[in-house]
Amino acid sequence: MINSLSPESKGNTPKATAFGGDVTQIIKNIKGGDISLRNEFINNYMPYIIKITSSVIGGFVDIKNSDEFSVGLCAFNEAIDSFNEQKNPHFLKFATLVMKRRLIDYARNEKKHCNVYPFTYFEDDEGNYQDHIMPRSEDDVESRYEIAREIELFEEKLRESGINFEDLVNASPKHRDSKSLCISIARVIANDKELFNRLSDTGNLPKTRLLEVVKVNKKTIERNRAFIIAASIILGYDFHLLKDFLDIGEFGGGDIELRKK
Repeated sequence: MINSLSPESKGNTPKATAFGGDVTQIIKNIKGGDISLRNEFINNYMPYIIKITSSVIGGFVDIKNSDEFSVGLCAFNEAIDSFNEQKNPHFLKFATLVMKRRLIDYARNEKKHCNVYPFTYFEDDEGNYQDHIMPRSEDDVESRYEIAREIELFEEKLRESGINFEDLVNASPKHRDSKSLCISIARVIANDKELFNRLSDTGNLPKTRLLEVVKVNKKTIERNRAFIIAASIILGYDFHLLKDFLDIGEFGGGDIELRKK
């Protein structure tokens, strides 16, 4: 429940720990009613919550006054309650998606989707606020609406391909080399007018034509269909704010062997 985030007392404020154990088991224990563990778990991931919130709003996060921070915090708590390891084996990927969706909803509607928590929860033992407070960017509002618009268009294009936004949580290739290869394939599609137009018009990967252009195993394309389509859309429509969602900026995509014309 949301109320479990309220501080019991300053003396009982949980200490951050490394949580090197089984996160899935920790979440099961939290769902079993361990409020102290819930608070400690959230407190441990506070820098991550701030990082994701900052990436969505396009500016710094003031945890004393930011409604967006409260939305992000609430969403992380929601992710704990709704996490299902059978559907989403990676908690942080799932939590990131939930936070981004809730923050985008907030940016669209300018309404609070959860309670604003007392920020005494984040005081240290001496009653001082943790050093997460920095001034916002003057472009904050514009950035929030820009990414909200990108998300809206991105979701629309995904639906045309029969892909749900949530499907992408587990669609990313697990191995770095595989991910780099898929991003390279997506770049080929995005940079080839014929291939990209076919994808845009039909919502399907032009596999036959694509295999005539690149030297890649057909099963690689089929197995990673959702990810390749999503990456192609982001690159083809230049949704630069969404590149972090699939870690496209980080991986970049390496060279791929093209077939001779």
